[in-house]
Amino acid sequence: MRKFKEENGFKIDIISDRGAKIAKEYGVYWFASGGGKNYKTKQAVPSKFLIDNKSEIIWKYIGKDKTDRPSIEMMIEIIDKYLINPN
Repeated sequence: MRKFKEENGFKIDIISDRGAKIAKEYGVYWFASGGGKNYKTKQAVPSKFLIDNKSEIIWKYIGKDKTDRPSIEMMIEIIDKYLINPN
């Protein structure tokens, strides 16, 4: 994540959630089909949260399933809209 942040010149923190600790706290960790079968396994659903310097969530994207993710272009647009040029 650090390399991605540096290569794109982002001045915001980007967090990866190995172990799903944050996903559990934000309520985006639930039972879903896994392993290419109908097995129900607990998993973090791809989610993005934009949190301002007051620790408030100002934008979020909760995927419908493990493949539903916003594009990089969409994320750059959201960061610009809410943090870089909010007015």
